[in-house]
Amino acid sequence: MPYNKRMLGANPLRSFAQDAGVKSEWNLRMSRYEQVDLAYDFLIGKEKLGEAFTIVQLAEKTGWKIDTCRTYPSKRWHQYIEKDGDQYSSSGIGYLSKEEFRAVHSQKLQQTADLSSKGILLHKAKEFALLAVATYNNPYTEFKTYGFIVNIVIAYTSLFHAIFEKRGVDYFHKSSDGTPVLIDGEEKAWELAECVEEYWRSITSPEKSNIKFLIGLRNKIEHRSLPAVDLAVCGECQSALSNFETMLVEEFGDDHALTASLAIAMQLTRISEQAQIDALKQLQKDNYRVVREYMETYRDDLDDDVVQSQKYRVRAFLVPKLGNHASSSDIAVEFINVNKLTEEQRKNYEQGVAFIKGVENPYKLRPSKVVELLRSELAGFNMTLHTKCWKYFNARPRHNDRGFKGEYVAYVEGFDGYLYSKQWITFLSKQLKDEKVLEEVKRQEI
Repeated sequence: MPYNKRMLGANPLRSFAQDAGVKSEWNLRMSRYEQVDLAYDFLIGKEKLGEAFTIVQLAEKTGWKIDTCRTYPSKRWHQYIEKDGDQYSSSGIGYLSKEEFRAVHSQKLQQTADLSSKGILLHKAKEFALLAVATYNNPYTEFKTYGFIVNIVIAYTSLFHAIFEKRGVDYFHKSSDGTPVLIDGEEKAWELAECVEEYWRSITSPEKSNIKFLIGLRNKIEHRSLPAVDLAVCGECQSALSNFETMLVEEFGDDHALTASLAIAMQLTRISEQAQIDALKQLQKDNYRVVREYMETYRDDLDDDVVQSQKYRVRAFLVPKLGNHASSSDIAVEFINVNKLTEEQRKNYEQGVAFIKGVENPYKLRPSKVVELLRSELAGFNMTLHTKCWKYFNARPRHNDRGFKGEYVAYVEGFDGYLYSKQWITFLSKQLKDEKVLEEVKRQEI
């Protein structure tokens, strides 16, 4: 066939060189992704079978070094890999194509969006958590607590759904015949209360109690204009946010932490003391009664170790930090781990707490709670015996005296009745172990 200039172009050697260059670049690219593709196939296979794998197995299948294989699950694939001791398992790789997995594996990891159901739910959870903070910290927002709760409930619900997606838990409602319950054509997912019970099955924890308190409070204030509750529950709100981030990081890794987007809210200290006094007065008004009684009853029914936990309610104070170098670059607010303080340091901080903190009301126990606690120590203890006890020991008046405050019991406004202290439990437990005293108490007339 005669040479044709148009077929090969003006310079046939250059054309051959260009073709060779394209092929060389293609081969290089395929070589670069060969081990990544082997990792993708390996992870997909394990995920389909529901099997865990080890770093050694990953290295054997891909040809990567052991140290390299240790890095990828915690750095580049952290959204899809869960570690349990020496075992690893993948979740969500099946939603990615091979090209998408290559993008995840590339150096542009932080710019790669996770478009799986889990990834979308996780993004929604973080967005609404930040929205909750923005609402609460906005100085122009009057109903801070309600705005915060509405958004943090959505955030928690989405976070739990993302966790259930990762774990393969079916979190959708089913009808009696096992078919999905549909609302507007969509499957009805569990609400937050149901998610909480699934996540902490038969477990009582401060985090669980915190969320359930906020759910109940939302239901109470949903149709009421009650800004005065903000100061009364700010500790619970702060704990809810802190617990949210802890769970987020523990379940999905440090890269999802919200701290990069948050700062400590500035406090208007000049008016805070009077604002607290005014808010407490407002909270005693009759239109707050339903919410006030809910808050008091819920807290009174909790175990002391739950109420005292920072995971249920944050209680903190700020101490001015003095330093030798005013221009030093350390953070203005420092968080102290009490467990790491020396005895002398702890005494100094405790003195500061004693100086600025208010005295917490010791009278928190309803009569039914007193009976419940004593029944575990004194078999057969009941409400009738308890009534005889306070009458025998003259612990309180027989009529309602709104100003009464005794050693073991006091009349509490809001509860509109008498509540007891833990010292009353200790006192009765000791006294009633004496058989003579117990018999005398039983003879007491009601």
